[in-house]
Amino acid sequence: MFNIECNYQTNINKENEFVASIKEKEKTCIETVNAYGDKFKDLNELMTLIYYKNEKTHHHPLTGPINIENAKPGDVLKVHIYKIEIEEMAQSLSKTAGIDPLENPDIADRIPIISGKASKNEIYYSNGIKLEYKPMIGMIATTPKDDNIKTGHAKPKNGGNLDIPFITEGVDIYIPVEIEGAGLYLGDVHGLQGYGELSGIAMEASSKVILDVEILKPRKSLENILVVGKEPFSEKECLGIVGIGEKMKLENSVYDAFKGGTHILQELIPTMSKNMIKSLLTLIGNTFNGQAFSKTSESTSVVVISKENVERVTNNSYKEFSKELREIIFE
Repeated sequence: MFNIECNYQTNINKENEFVASIKEKEKTCIETVNAYGDKFKDLNELMTLIYYKNEKTHHHPLTGPINIENAKPGDVLKVHIYKIEIEEMAQSLSKTAGIDPLENPDIADRIPIISGKASKNEIYYSNGIKLEYKPMIGMIATTPKDDNIKTGHAKPKNGGNLDIPFITEGVDIYIPVEIEGAGLYLGDVHGLQGYGELSGIAMEASSKVILDVEILKPRKSLENILVVGKEPFSEKECLGIVGIGEKMKLENSVYDAFKGGTHILQELIPTMSKNMIKSLLTLIGNTFNGQAFSKTSESTSVVVISKENVERVTNNSYKEFSKELREIIFE
């Protein structure tokens, strides 16, 4: 299996040189480094990363850009996540992200916690607590054609810092392509995070992500990132439409996801008017937050429609949900 090491990239733009090239359907292992900026062995090393940054240990380092051979502007990447293998992981409170960020905190206020695997399905936490292990990818993006996305930020069509638990093992992620080779980036993996990332920092982890990529051509231009697979909160097969909030406002991300959801439902139900689609989406769509609030980066949301409801409104039965949706939306 091809392996790509983290190169600690801090920006997503077309000026960056490709760090590697992969072919369609070539299973690849992509190594990522935790959002604190570098690997650590103990609490002292973690605290150094939290309080001191240098050129290498910029927070939220990325792996990329990765050239996807034969990907062209207007295409869409289908990224399938086979496995997320977590390495060291930790959590602390934030000065800028989360619903109630800290003001001028000292070390005690940050409450850093280093966690480890308790079993295949659990992680250790503080006070003897064991929590369910649900790894996810916080940052995934393709390169914009004429913009720059700083690490920790996001753009509607390209992605970036999404922090959506739906982006996990077994799902397909559909991301628009704007440059030759796509320029795929990955990073900010979490061992566990609830929707909203309410305190601003999840169980930040280094990882090895095993994936492959296909290149698709949409019937109409795709304006939002899509996620298809088993949604971890409901544990049902679902279609998710990702929204990103301009000006760092959560309501803007909900609007962006809702708007994208109406476009996708129009593809699935072409005989229904746009206004009726909006009414229908109110009944069958659920909205979850990715990053609910931050002073320094965009809020994100996802509108989720279950496979059952897609079947009801299209009068179809889907045995291979992702594949059959793909055949409707893409050529």
